Amino acid sequence: MDKILIQRKATQIRDKFCVDHHSPIDLFSLINTLSELTLVFYPFPDGISGMCMKQAQLIAINSNSTKGRQVFSLAHELYHYFFDEDDASLSYAYNEFNTFQKEADANQFASYLLMPDASFSQMLFKLTQPHQGKVDLLTIIELEQYYQVSRNAVLTRLLSEKAITQEEKKLYEIDITKTAKKYGFDTSLYTKNINTEPKTLGAYLKMAHDLKELGIISEGKYESYLLEAYRSDIVFDVNGDPDIDV
Repeated sequence: MDKILIQRKATQIRDKFCVDHHSPIDLFSLINTLSELTLVFYPFPDGISGMCMKQAQLIAINSNSTKGRQVFSLAHELYHYFFDEDDASLSYAYNEFNTFQKEADANQFASYLLMPDASFSQMLFKLTQPHQGKVDLLTIIELEQYYQVSRNAVLTRLLSEKAITQEEKKLYEIDITKTAKKYGFDTSLYTKNINTEPKTLGAYLKMAHDLKELGIISEGKYESYLLEAYRSDIVFDVNGDPDIDV
């Protein structure tokens, strides 16, 4: 697909989320505004980053992934959800498995959704100006921290913009957490979640709750639905938090 058209699609979704065309975007907060969508975190094998089932209005993300990878995976799956003609898709974490053009389009869409073109260009200029326009390791870390995306997402974008070479990309793909820590950055972006148990968020839970409140299903059936959605924490009120009056 044409690069400009993909950029327009990314802008369209930013507009849908009422987010401007320059700022970083917090997809995991904004996804809740899509009242029809169910989001599932599931421990897929390492090679799978996510999946989308349009008819079921469901997106699943690999809970074993790092935060940066999960953000990019969600953006990728949103392309399939809104623009892919196929009802279902399975997305792989490694480029060698993404042989279809629509997967390349989804990756490019995710890049522009998370790092809008004008914003990325301005930020890159700002960060490299003290170094005569040269991209260094600190520039890369600052970009990924600002946009809250994975190292691979930033390196791939810089490579596509011809800001770095393939050799430089390989050089910066190692010691990601260690180098970020040395420069004083929070490393939660690069680490896997401790709790990778499946978890469902979004429309499914609301629909189950509404069915119970309307008397269409019993309390027992409601709890059964929650358990099927990996939400035993709701059924048994695990780690229930007390209400706090702010």
